Amino acid sequence: TDTTSIANVYANIPPSLTGFTVYSTLCAFIAAISGFNVGWHIGVVNMPMAIITSCTTTSSSAIPDCLPMADYMWGLTVGFYALGGIIGGMGTMYTNVWFGRRANLLICAAFFAVGSILTALAVNVAMYSVGRVIVGIGAGLAGASCAIYVSEISTNKTRGAHGSFFEFFLNLGILVTQVCGLYMSTVPTWRYLWVISAIISIIQFALLWFFTVECPRRLCANKNYDGARVSLQKLRGPDCDIEEELNNLIEARKQDEQRPQLSIWAVLRGKDRKVLIATIHVCILLAYNQIGGIGPMSVYSVSFYSSIFKGDTHMATTLSLVCSAANIVATAIAVVLMNKVGRKGFMMISTAGMTIASIGIVIGSSVATDKTGPLIIFSAILFLFTYSCGCGVVPWMIAPELLPLRGLAAGSALGNGTNWLVNFVENTLWPLIFNRLQNYSFILFIVINFVGFLYSWICFEETTGKDLDRFDDDTKKIEHLEDAKDF
Repeated sequence: TDTTSIANVYANIPPSLTGFTVYSTLCAFIAAISGFNVGWHIGVVNMPMAIITSCTTTSSSAIPDCLPMADYMWGLTVGFYALGGIIGGMGTMYTNVWFGRRANLLICAAFFAVGSILTALAVNVAMYSVGRVIVGIGAGLAGASCAIYVSEISTNKTRGAHGSFFEFFLNLGILVTQVCGLYMSTVPTWRYLWVISAIISIIQFALLWFFTVECPRRLCANKNYDGARVSLQKLRGPDCDIEEELNNLIEARKQDEQRPQLSIWAVLRGKDRKVLIATIHVCILLAYNQIGGIGPMSVYSVSFYSSIFKGDTHMATTLSLVCSAANIVATAIAVVLMNKVGRKGFMMISTAGMTIASIGIVIGSSVATDKTGPLIIFSAILFLFTYSCGCGVVPWMIAPELLPLRGLAAGSALGNGTNWLVNFVENTLWPLIFNRLQNYSFILFIVINFVGFLYSWICFEETTGKDLDRFDDDTKKIEHLEDAKDF
């Protein structure tokens, strides 16, 4: 019972059973700042749209007060962000192989900084569009890079909470842009909305460079075992015995040497059936991060709510801010309860809640009387709340938990490409869908989210607490069975 004995017992606890350490949480926190930038560039175009596209003032400086453009062109510039996301998401297939996890995050921060500066200084629509594509590439890279980095520095016990940081920061970014947009949607102040993002990106780059370490898993893959030992000890704490975890990492990487990395084409043609099936699940889950109606509820929130409330912009703006705050609360709940409720549980809660909320939005907006206003407000908040605790959080952390290392780069790239392709299609087509269906537009999302609920209930494998290198154990078991069969 003496303190020395207790310390010795604690030192021999396997790292996979230990809780949070300050340093590993700090690394996950810094990496998740990428999510803030992703959310920032999703929401930044919402409030200042009218000022950017149709201001009435003129300027004698080299930088114009605004960038006049038609509504369809504005829709394209919004879509260019997702187009860049597709490029970045598919590009992770190569960047995750060529560079380390930490280096990928540095590259993301650089893209965000450059793209934000270009947009802030845009002198015409073309320059503005290029800036949107570049920040989109950064966002596409961030989705996979942050998820893989955080999953590989975390223990089985902390991975769920650490993995939720990305969505928490994403929602925080959207909320902050809504607040800033209220006060900065003027000429020429709107440009500083992009300057803020550039500053945050530069700060994140510096924090990543000076205060984080490379993933031990990646270092073992590069046979830098001494570096892996140093990184793992920092992440688990100076008093933690890391030998068992380090040996498991080294053994798993030696097994990986016998199974080369799979390309995107190899995955798609089913060279490894288990990887193909896991990749399909990753793509479906990352599609549900976007396809259930989050685009109209975030990117087009002010214009969408204004149409429902008969042009009441003040009510639309207020509701948009309240929904953004609900996002933050829901994500915080997911951070705390992820390991208790589980990935599958949160996905079921999320898709069921979004289905019910979509029904409420359709009923409230189609009847459109003074008495249905509270129903619309409640449904909008319920939609964003349930989205953020499930569909917003779980898909980003799922690829490293479903895919073995040999298929992680290709599977993550396909998943992120799917995510951003759905984002692009939904945000580009939504104005046309709404013009055609008007108050019945969300019937589409009732169907989609209900199908998502059935998928989560029947097909989705629970991955909470899963060992990232369990795949290698499964492979060894299969090899032993094959050997026995041959014998």
